[in-house]
Amino acid sequence: MLLIASVLGLALFTIVAPGPTGFDQATARFVDSLPGLFGWFWELSYDALIGWALFMVVAALAFRRRKRLFLAEMLAGALSFLAATLVGFATGATWSDLVHSLGSSHPPAVYPSVRFALTAAVIVTASPHLSRPLRYLGRWVLFAGSLGAIAVGVTTPTGMLAGLAIGMGAAALVHLVFGSPGGRLPPDQVATSLHDLGVDTAEIEDARLQPGGAQLSTAMTRDGRRLLVKVYGRDAWDGQFLTSVWSRIWFRDDAPSHGASRMQQVEHEAFVTLLAERNGVAVLPVIAAGLATGRDALLVIEGRGGLLVQHEGPVDDAFLASAWAELGRLHAAGMAHGQIDGFRLSVLHDGTAALLDFADARVAAADSFLLADRAQLLVTTALATDQDRAVAAAEEAIGSEGLGAVLPFLQAPVLTRPTRRALRDRDLDLDALREAAAKTAGVEVPKLEPIRRVTWGSVLMVALVAFLAYTLISAISGIGLQNLLDELGSASGPWLWIALAFSPVVLIPQAVACMGATERPVRLGPLVALESAIQFIQLAVPSSAARIALNIRFFQRAGATTTAAVAVGLIDSVSGFIVQITLILVITLSGLGSLNLRPQSSSGSVPWTLIVIAIAVVVIAIAVALMIPKVRGMIRARVADSRVALQVFRSPTKVAMLFLGNLAAQLLYAVILGLCLRAFGEHIPFADCILVYTGVALFAGFMPVPGGIGVAEAAYTACLVALGVPQTVALATALTMRAVTYYFPPIWGGFAMKWLRSHSYI
Repeated sequence: MLLIASVLGLALFTIVAPGPTGFDQATARFVDSLPGLFGWFWELSYDALIGWALFMVVAALAFRRRKRLFLAEMLAGALSFLAATLVGFATGATWSDLVHSLGSSHPPAVYPSVRFALTAAVIVTASPHLSRPLRYLGRWVLFAGSLGAIAVGVTTPTGMLAGLAIGMGAAALVHLVFGSPGGRLPPDQVATSLHDLGVDTAEIEDARLQPGGAQLSTAMTRDGRRLLVKVYGRDAWDGQFLTSVWSRIWFRDDAPSHGASRMQQVEHEAFVTLLAERNGVAVLPVIAAGLATGRDALLVIEGRGGLLVQHEGPVDDAFLASAWAELGRLHAAGMAHGQIDGFRLSVLHDGTAALLDFADARVAAADSFLLADRAQLLVTTALATDQDRAVAAAEEAIGSEGLGAVLPFLQAPVLTRPTRRALRDRDLDLDALREAAAKTAGVEVPKLEPIRRVTWGSVLMVALVAFLAYTLISAISGIGLQNLLDELGSASGPWLWIALAFSPVVLIPQAVACMGATERPVRLGPLVALESAIQFIQLAVPSSAARIALNIRFFQRAGATTTAAVAVGLIDSVSGFIVQITLILVITLSGLGSLNLRPQSSSGSVPWTLIVIAIAVVVIAIAVALMIPKVRGMIRARVADSRVALQVFRSPTKVAMLFLGNLAAQLLYAVILGLCLRAFGEHIPFADCILVYTGVALFAGFMPVPGGIGVAEAAYTACLVALGVPQTVALATALTMRAVTYYFPPIWGGFAMKWLRSHSYI
């Protein structure tokens, strides 16, 4: 994550390099306006930055067991120097300037800051090897030193940010290759922490790290009791925080929100476990919970029985009945477990079931989470026994009506990662399980909407439209083929590769916006694949039709009705349209952009007659439709489903994801346009990049042409020419932009389509 963020940040900063930006000039004016008393502080902060980096190198070299850290620091420094040199050459810096900025006592302010990149690489590389107080001290030194470097004039703010991105990226690459401390406590430290909580143990097995950043140990007390100890270690803070954020985004957007505090995570799990036990649910009892002297948060539970995945042989009907009974008691108390699988079910000594690991549980849970629990338990018991016994046990516990309600949730997105892996290993077909459950419940399996596939005829149609589009653009622009080829051949390769690398990144904010458009808990990964698959299929059909077809199939798999699935695409599209209109209005009215998008019409008259006629036709059509009972009943059912889908607007988090995701996608596309233009040696302000892309996207979206082929290229060319870009460069930029954002993405979109099918998401 750190490496990707560094690379993207460096590309973004390099777009505006090497000349001074408005941000650089504003920062310089602010520093000049500060009292002279700050001068000594800035110099001291900058010197402390260099001194701390040198101290990290000397300390690693001095300690006998830190030779590996010393080599990692040297490698990170070398990588940062190489990257800074390459970026400097790409932005017009000379070798003399870069070397002078590294070794001179009064270095020139070149882009990027080579000295800052080196110091940041060393500090970030050493950070995971330090205790938390020293890590925090290093971060504050890095922050203060960056301000000091700007204040004393050795770098610009943009150069500092680029140097920081290079240093962090080099350190992240070294950590990926050679590894870094994971924060796992040895058994003796776990025993000391348990003693602080009043738990004396005789034996502790070595711990294993869990995906959530915690570690799980097994301990034996002096009286022979077996304990499970979950430890959130002080040195595992980074892993805990990032994994918590990642789990909320990637695996389940509606997962319980774990704060950055490890103690809050322990308190949450202990509280829900005790609350479930109080309501009669069979759980593994909590023995102790708290913060030890070494600032390690511990949760200790009694290890009764064994995990279901470790149980030898098939389980009997008594276990199946008790598992459903315990889940029913949990749901009766208004709680949902959230992650029921073979690692969260314990087989007690009497053959009954008990629930454990309530880290992702929630109280006052919505019905969708309760149904997801039931679906997870049904699949888990089917893996532990067989399909027929699992369905029969579920039907006996929750009845035919309850089993029918679970059917939409028998989908891969609802299940935990270990369960999905077990399904692949055991070759258990979820569709077959849904059919068996539907037969037992006496209901029909919901049918999925068919989608239109790519045919040779559609491919030939796309090729014909592309040829006609090129002919049209060439005729409009008056540019010959040879001139265009010469201009394309003169493009700068690095800028084009950076633009191409940005293209898949746009899928992430688009997927986040789609997550905000649905109330269903859907994983980010499959949504990214869905957005990529839409880019693949929209070569053959208009993008709106492709999105509707794939959205219906995808969200039906996630348990949504057809209307709710259509509503997801509609909500996402409308919010994207609102974002585009808002961007155009803000940039145009504020004067940030120099492109005039107003129509050049002398009359300025508005066709009010046509508008009134259109409104009248719509009103009459609605009235006639409501007079037909069958149509009225269908509309009533669709309105009820749509009302449920529109509940996403009641959640501030969903609304933020919806609009910020679409906003981020628009800005990234504008960045790609700026990169493509830079490849041909031209540059326009970023506000104009936003205005050009947004205006063209709106214009091409109204045209009845799949993907806006030909229309978008012509619009890009016209807008860029209007901004003063030469015609040949404008056309070459338009073709390159379309290739990067429209013609190349279907290549990886085809793999995404195959992945969605193989994992039963469509």
